[in-house]
Amino acid sequence: MCGTCRNCAPFTPSDFVVFKSIAEQSAFALYNAIIYSEANEKKRLDHDLEIARDIQRILLPEKSPNIPGFEIAGLNIPARQVSGDYFDYIRVDEHRLGLAIADVSGKGVPASLIMAICRSVLRSQAPQNPSPAEVLKAVNRQLYPDIKEDMFISMAYLVVDHSVGSVTIARAGHDAPLLYRRAPQTVELIKPPGMVVGIDSGSVFDRITNDFAIRLEQGDCLVLYTDGVTEALDTEGFEFGIDRMIQSVRANAAHGASAIITRLIDDVRNFVGAHPQNDDITLITIRKHEKDQP
Repeated sequence: MCGTCRNCAPFTPSDFVVFKSIAEQSAFALYNAIIYSEANEKKRLDHDLEIARDIQRILLPEKSPNIPGFEIAGLNIPARQVSGDYFDYIRVDEHRLGLAIADVSGKGVPASLIMAICRSVLRSQAPQNPSPAEVLKAVNRQLYPDIKEDMFISMAYLVVDHSVGSVTIARAGHDAPLLYRRAPQTVELIKPPGMVVGIDSGSVFDRITNDFAIRLEQGDCLVLYTDGVTEALDTEGFEFGIDRMIQSVRANAAHGASAIITRLIDDVRNFVGAHPQNDDITLITIRKHEKDQP
């Protein structure tokens, strides 16, 4: 055998060229096998993510509800195939409708799984409970044991009583909703106290989470959103910001709930330009009809 036979001729330079060629071809073949394997794994993961995305889209509302005296619109635009944002409409009772918006820290599949659990818990607690604060407290108590230390959920939940035209909201550390008043054409931030879901078992959460009543007049609008709107970045790294959002809402509030969302998204896209979307975007608008509207 080579290397053990004393009478064997030494390797020639040509032999080393052949050996080198064989080694290179073997390495290339191994590299191709690895790439092929990784491509198949990526294809499988992409397929799984597509399934997760389709399931998540099913969990989001297909259309906005019709309730007397109000117009409601909602939209979710994920930054990835699956989103950590969530919004929902929940029938509380004959005269009340619940609207929820939430944002799980992080992105991708882990965030979407936590959000699916949050949706189930919220939907189990909301019916027949007219207090948004009490609903959020129940959600926090049930989710706290299952949320990892590095995760949390910011939420806002409101209940519209269309029999009297009132709105009651509670906030769990979520971005402050915008309230547009038609008469003075002003926009203000609504900041009821509250902390995010999942970092306190309830001793602090329950104490600071309270209901906040809002009386909407004809033409008034309430806008709920996630930070994917205000923190959208342009190509130079500047944020869209709350001031631009307020300007957009004020300019388009008279055109209806759906128009507010459509034109706000247009404003965000015009601002960011070629910069890729860096976070999930979710919006809900509720507008009280003007007198001459049905």
